[in-house]
Amino acid sequence: MKRYLLVFLITPLLVSQLFVHSQSVIDPTNCRDGENVEYCKTHIKMNLLKKNPAFLKMYKADQEILKQQEAQLKASVSKGTVYVIPVVFHVLHNGGAENISVAQIQDAVDILNRDYRLQNSDANNVQPTFQGMPADIEIEFVLATKAPNGQCFSGITRTQNALANDGSSGSAQVNAIVNGNNVYNNSWAGNKYLNIFVVNEAGGAAGYTTNPSNWSGTAMTNGIWVLHDYVGSIGTSSTGSSRTLTHEVGHWLNLDHLWGGNNNPGNGSSCNDDDNVDDTPRCIGLTSCNLTANTCSNDATDGYWTSDVVDNTENYMEYSYCSKMFTDGQRSRMRSAITSGVGGRSNLWKTSNLNATGANGSPTACAAQFMVNRQVLCAGDDLQFTDDSYNNISSWNWTFQGGSPSSSTNQNPQVNYTAPGQYDVTLSVSDPFGNTVSQTFPDYITVLGAPGKALPIQEGFESVSIPNSDWFVENPGGPGFQITNQAGATGSKSLKLDNSTGSNLDKDAFISSTIDLENITSATLTFKYAFAKKTNNNSDFLQIFASNSCGDTWAVRKSISSSQLATMNNTTANYNPGPNDWESVTISNFTSTYQVDNLRIKFQFTNGGGNDLFIDDINLSGPVGLSKNETIFDFFVFPNPTNNVANVQFYLSESQDDMNITLHNLVGKKIRDIYKGRMFAGAKELAVDVSTLSAGIYFVTISNSSRKVVQRFVVE
Repeated sequence: MKRYLLVFLITPLLVSQLFVHSQSVIDPTNCRDGENVEYCKTHIKMNLLKKNPAFLKMYKADQEILKQQEAQLKASVSKGTVYVIPVVFHVLHNGGAENISVAQIQDAVDILNRDYRLQNSDANNVQPTFQGMPADIEIEFVLATKAPNGQCFSGITRTQNALANDGSSGSAQVNAIVNGNNVYNNSWAGNKYLNIFVVNEAGGAAGYTTNPSNWSGTAMTNGIWVLHDYVGSIGTSSTGSSRTLTHEVGHWLNLDHLWGGNNNPGNGSSCNDDDNVDDTPRCIGLTSCNLTANTCSNDATDGYWTSDVVDNTENYMEYSYCSKMFTDGQRSRMRSAITSGVGGRSNLWKTSNLNATGANGSPTACAAQFMVNRQVLCAGDDLQFTDDSYNNISSWNWTFQGGSPSSSTNQNPQVNYTAPGQYDVTLSVSDPFGNTVSQTFPDYITVLGAPGKALPIQEGFESVSIPNSDWFVENPGGPGFQITNQAGATGSKSLKLDNSTGSNLDKDAFISSTIDLENITSATLTFKYAFAKKTNNNSDFLQIFASNSCGDTWAVRKSISSSQLATMNNTTANYNPGPNDWESVTISNFTSTYQVDNLRIKFQFTNGGGNDLFIDDINLSGPVGLSKNETIFDFFVFPNPTNNVANVQFYLSESQDDMNITLHNLVGKKIRDIYKGRMFAGAKELAVDVSTLSAGIYFVTISNSSRKVVQRFVVE
C-alpha cells in the first residue's frame, strides 16, 4: 500500500515547537508516589507554547471567549443536555505490550463515561466537606465507527512503528500514525474526533494534551497522548492508573490542576495561584491520597468558601490515587469549552459530525477480523483466536482448515493443529439487524513440523530465496532481511539488512523453522557477520535468541552490544563488506533446556542509526545421538571453523565392512576419500588435513549399508 505524507497547513512551526521539546528526563517532583513517570505534562506543553507571542495573544483571546461562555452558562439552566464526543484510539506500537486489546480500550471508554456521568459509586464516599458536590458533567464518549473517508472501522487504529518507544516528539508519533495506520492514511481532524494516541513512551509522561485553542483546533495533534498502561483498568493497566484519561480529558476541556496552571505539585507558592474554579479550595497539589491535607489557608479568596477547608484530594485534577469527582464549577468550565467554537470543540457533538463519524445510533456489522498471538506454530499446538470484528457483532461462525475443531460458533475459540502446512481461516459475523460480513484469510496459519529438521543446519544463502520453509523474516516497520549478491563471507551471497534506510529502534528478525535437538548431547551455533557504524553515537545491537517452545517464548543466547558490533571503521557510504570485514561468532550454550524437537533460532537486529548488516555461514551442529537401531553415533567435526586440521569424531556401535568417509565441497564434488573399508566398533577420531583447501564450506559424509550422515564445516 502506498503511504502519503500529510503536510499540516496549520501553524506547523508551532506544532513542532509544542511536541519536539518533550523531555524523557523525569522530574520526580511531578510524579505520583511510587511511580517513575510524570503523571501529567499538559501545563509543561502549554507553557512552551505560551513562549510564542503570537500563540499567547491568540490564547488569551480564546480564554476570554471561554470565560464569557462560562458566565452565560452559569446564568442559564444548562442541565439536561448531554454532549456526545466521537473518540478514536490510535494505538502506536512496536509489537510489544503497548498494542493493547480492544477490551482494554472499551474499558477505558466505559470509565470515561462512568466518571463524566457521575455513575461511579465511589463518588458517594467523598470527604465530608465535599459531600453532595460531585457533579454529573453530562458529556459522553463513543468510539467513532467511520474514518474521515467514510470507511467503516472499529474506533481503533493500529500503527507499528519504533516511535512508539520514543516520545521525544509527539508530532513525529502522530505523523507515523498518519502515514502508517491500518485504517486511513491521512489526517484525522481534531475538530471531528477526540484523538487519543496510545504509546509506550510519551516524553516521560503518563499523559498530556493541550487546553482549547484556535491555534490548532482542526489539527490531529489537538488530542491526548497516554501510556498504554494508563488506559483503562485491565490488560496492561490497573485500577490505580485508570483515571488518567479522565484527568487528561479534563485538561482538554480547559481545566487546570487544582493548584493552578503548572506541573509542580507540592510547591508552596501555588497557594497564590488559581485553577479558575471557585468551588475547588486552594491547594499546592498532592502526589498521594492524603485525605486530611490542608495545604493552603486562603480558600476564601475565591468567594465560594467562607472558611479554611481541607484540600479536595479526591478531585480528578489532583495527582492522588483516590480521585473520584469533579465539582459543579469544573462542570461549568468544561461545558463552556465543549459548547464554544474555541479549539473546534463545539463541532464534535453536532449531529452532522456524529453522523459523519458514525457516533450517532447503532452501528452495523461491517468487518470480520480477529487476532492471534502468533501465526506460526508447531504441529500439536493449540492456538487462541480473539475476535476483533466490528461493529455491534452478535454471532460468529468460524471455519478452520486443518484445525480441530474445524468450525466454531464461539466468539473466541481455541483450535488445535496437528499436521504441518499452511491453512486458511474463515470468519463470518452478524449483527442483531441481520447484516452478515464474511472474510477468508488464505494461508493465515503456518504449522511447522515437530520434530523439526535434523542437524546439521547449514545456510550460506548461495542457492535459496527467503522467506522459505526453513527461514522466516519479520520486519514490522523495518526494511527486512534479504539475500544479496553484493557480498559474502563464503561464496558470493549473504543475508543483508538494509539498516541504513530504517528508523531508530526498528527491530528486524530472521527466524528458523523447527530444528530437532532432542537426541543431541550438545550443539554449537556459528555464523559470520559484518557491520559498520556511521558515527560513534550509533546504538545498533544484534541479539540471537533460542526458543524451546516453537517460538512461543524466546530467550537470549547471545547479545552483541553497540560497542562490540562494528567489524570495520565508520562509514556513511553505501557499505559492502570486504573479505577481512567478517567476524565469526560461536554460541555453545544450548544446554539441556534446548534439547527439544522443536527448537527455533532467531537473529534480531535493533536499529540505532548505523549502516547495513550482513550475515553469512550459519551453522548449527553437534554430536548426533541416534536411536538404538542405528550404528553411527555422536558424529562431530571440530574445530569449526578451522584452517588447519578438521577432526572427525564419531562412535560406531558395531563393526562394519563397508564404511565410507569422504570429503566434499559446497557443490557436492568429492575432494578425497578419508577412509574406505572395514572398521571395528568403538569411538573413532580421524584428523583430516585441510590446510591446502581454499576457504569455504565443506562436508564430511559417513556412510555404510544402513546409514548415511553428513556434517558441515568451514575452512577459513
